[in-house]
Amino acid sequence: MAERIPVIMNPAARSTKAARMRACVEALSPAPEMHFTQYAGHATEIAEALAREGRELVVAAGGDGTVNEVLQGLCRVNATRSDFATHTALGTLPAGTMNVFAYEIGFPSHRDLINPWRVMTSGARRDIDLWMANEHYFVQLAGVGMDAEIVKATTWQMKKRFGPLAYAIAAVQVLRSQLPTVTIKAPGRADSHGCLALIGNGRNYGGRFPLFRDAKLDDGKLDVVIVRESFNAWHGLQVLRGALLDGYQSSEDLEYLQLDQFTIESAPQTALQLDGELGGALPIAFRHSPFRLRVAA
Repeated sequence: MAERIPVIMNPAARSTKAARMRACVEALSPAPEMHFTQYAGHATEIAEALAREGRELVVAAGGDGTVNEVLQGLCRVNATRSDFATHTALGTLPAGTMNVFAYEIGFPSHRDLINPWRVMTSGARRDIDLWMANEHYFVQLAGVGMDAEIVKATTWQMKKRFGPLAYAIAAVQVLRSQLPTVTIKAPGRADSHGCLALIGNGRNYGGRFPLFRDAKLDDGKLDVVIVRESFNAWHGLQVLRGALLDGYQSSEDLEYLQLDQFTIESAPQTALQLDGELGGALPIAFRHSPFRLRVAA
């Protein structure tokens, strides 16, 4: 009998919808091996233990935050294994508030868990770039400045009540405050400055919006969008034009970079978000992980 695939899930996530989502996951065929988290950081601990057991695949059932927690546990173990063939792969079932990474790798809807599960059980795997912000791994996106302050202002209670709209509500609050200046330093180029730096491994941000239009998960580069001044409606229109129409044009307001290593500082201190969850304190050094990530896709 084939080994059951372990799935890590937060049973309290999304509150009233959690029981229904849990039932959907448990009803998948072949039946998954369920592991439920009990506290913050528990998904990382479970994932690490499963990877140490030598599991070929561990699946995160939830949003981008759950995916990132599971990622940390897998990478702690994968980092100790010189043979990439023995690394534990990451799977994702899009069952959270925001599922940007799941969409990026081809799973477009949290209403459809059957197709992603079919892919995972088929053995389909793909190797993609993996990145580090200081000592924290991330796979989809990061943000410094206004973006991270919005994540910081979006409480669990807001996400429970409003879903993805909670981020828009928090954005209104953040835009009323004085935003810090962030500085991007990269080897061989002049420093860049702005109120906001968005960093993408994949193309999408905030759902299905292709903000990082030139990004690829396996090109060895992080794409960086910098808004140079305090964010307003004009900057928003330029971002929309750049992402959806004719590309990012050189201007006094926006800058689009592709970098393989860089550092971000800020004054005064600002927040950092990694895959939709708050990360560590600045300065942050972005660089390649010593190994790539195998995903079920």
